[in-house]
Amino acid sequence: MADFDAIIGQEQLKERMKATAESGQCSHAYLLVGERRSGRTMLAKAFAKAILCEGEGRKPCNCCLSCLQVEEGSHPDLVYVTHEKPNSIGVDDIRQGVNEDIILKPYRGTKKVYIVEEAEKMTAQAQNALLKTMEEPPSYAVILLIATTADAMLQTILSRSVLLPIHPVPDEIIRRYLMTEKHIPDYRADVICAFARGNVGRAIDIISGESFEQNKTEAVAILKSLSDADYGKIYQDSVKLGKVIKEKKENNEENRSYLSDLLDFFLVWFRDALVYKSTGRSEGLIFREEIQYIKKVSGDISYEGFEDIFRAIEKAKKMIRSNVNIETVSDLLLMSFKDCRKER
Repeated sequence: MADFDAIIGQEQLKERMKATAESGQCSHAYLLVGERRSGRTMLAKAFAKAILCEGEGRKPCNCCLSCLQVEEGSHPDLVYVTHEKPNSIGVDDIRQGVNEDIILKPYRGTKKVYIVEEAEKMTAQAQNALLKTMEEPPSYAVILLIATTADAMLQTILSRSVLLPIHPVPDEIIRRYLMTEKHIPDYRADVICAFARGNVGRAIDIISGESFEQNKTEAVAILKSLSDADYGKIYQDSVKLGKVIKEKKENNEENRSYLSDLLDFFLVWFRDALVYKSTGRSEGLIFREEIQYIKKVSGDISYEGFEDIFRAIEKAKKMIRSNVNIETVSDLLLMSFKDCRKER
């Protein structure tokens, strides 16, 4: 259901959206930025529903004809902009989905809402086409752009959009949700929260999918192989990892998603090692079943080395979002792990 109450966390952002919809004073363009599965699409739909709501007071009322039509996917003034190419939104997609339609006034109420998912995939030409509409939009138009990152957006698009960042949800909120709504035991909820990293959708994927344990096993195997590897072996491993990723998944989008999942496992692994280095205790470690390797890693890397590793992982995540070649990402990342083991 496209309703704010169904979204876990994001309380401040939800209140902001509700207040905007109830005031009727909407901007012409909003940019929702957040990770995949972070609830960004649900937020956009709930916001659109609230904007189009014809009820009095609280919005969305979930009772009026407009709200019911949004739920059914039949509202004439809610337009989902689609694109044929999976990895690109072209100029024709924007012209047909927005520019040529936006000149038509709303059928029902006073507003017309456009939702553009994966907006970071818009080509420069597509963004420029959208910009022409954003520069002189009709008073009734509201454009909701949903993106993983704002880095791929033209500055002129950003300057004409209200930024709505989606922040990580605190672990305690996700943990409580998993235990009360999904009936997950507390010890497993802790593990899920560690890998969800504030992303409720990712937490749900972990408990409902089969890939989590398999990806975890593969990530641990990679990390173990790095213990005593030389640069030649690491280069071979990075090339092999790139090939495995490409063979494992059906398309480029899934390849990047898989590599991003591996990075999450790498991050938790090194966090465990840093915690052990600081405390000398295994309690609370996520990879405590690999305590012998965790001990070795904690002894091989300095505190400054851990900082470098965490920066390298975050850089790799940014490179993935920017569509950098997968082999390049894996090569730079694994090499950085080796460099951080040098004596300082």
